[in-house]
Amino acid sequence: MNMQQKMVVAIMDVLMIVELCIAMYAAHLNPDSFTSTFCVYFFSMLIPTLVLARILVKRFRNAEPEPAA
Repeated sequence: MNMQQKMVVAIMDVLMIVELCIAMYAAHLNPDSFTSTFCVYFFSMLIPTLVLARILVKRFRNAEPEPAA
């Protein structure tokens, strides 16, 4: 992985934690349907984040293969 790809992964990790907190907070406001509210909020934010991160990691890929260790 090059530095740009590592930055994408680090930013994605932070975004996932923020999305988890938002989903937990939203679910906390409606305790009767905690699980369904959490799933709707979390996965509706997580899926686009993962797709975008995958696109960006592929976009920042080097043309030459990584050296064998």
